[in-house]
Amino acid sequence: MNRTWIPNSVTALSVFLGYLSIMYTFQGYFVTAAWLIVLAGILDSMDGKIARKVNGCSKFGSYFDSLADAINYGVAPALLFQRAYFSNWTILGSVVTFLPIVCSAIRLARFNVLAEEEEKDGFFVGLPTTVAAGLLAGFVIFMNELMKSDGSPTLAAVLMAGSSLLMVSAIPYEHNSILTRRGWKGLLFLLAVVTLLLFQGRALFAWVALYVTYGLIRSLLHTFRDLEQRTSI
Repeated sequence: MNRTWIPNSVTALSVFLGYLSIMYTFQGYFVTAAWLIVLAGILDSMDGKIARKVNGCSKFGSYFDSLADAINYGVAPALLFQRAYFSNWTILGSVVTFLPIVCSAIRLARFNVLAEEEEKDGFFVGLPTTVAAGLLAGFVIFMNELMKSDGSPTLAAVLMAGSSLLMVSAIPYEHNSILTRRGWKGLLFLLAVVTLLLFQGRALFAWVALYVTYGLIRSLLHTFRDLEQRTSI
């Protein structure tokens, strides 16, 4: 029995959430739009697991998932930030908000090419699109919960440009499965879940920012260590 429709239905539902996010963005409900991006990300983390569980993996599902990701984590956050922060930035705002769209497309294309290698070493190459979108959506939620405003457009531009460039970088980021299997990191993951239930948006942004920063710092330390080893030879 062909069961590919099961994970593909989950992917289609995530696209619907991305579409709703765009609709709410244009209606000015930025926090709702941000939460819909987060929910789409949660579904995205489930469709692959469901496909393997029900023996419903397929090339179509893989390509469908990538196209869905381009909408949910490229287009939806870009439009959200354009409306929330850069509506008065004219061409500069268009350039800044184009970055997550093109970088997520490049990131997803590279992921499809390198998927087998990435699964072997337990790391993603570059920041995953779901995490980049979660960082941006979390910023909108965090600012509205903490500051009761959307926040600084300049800070939003830096965050958007930085997360976009990290997507197409060669910086390795750990899979969730690797994090939960490693002793203290598994406990850290459990702590993250508890704080998310208690503090919602504020905890979401803090944990995603920590994950992004951790990967960046670890990569820099490894680079400096390699340079020291080369110079000492």
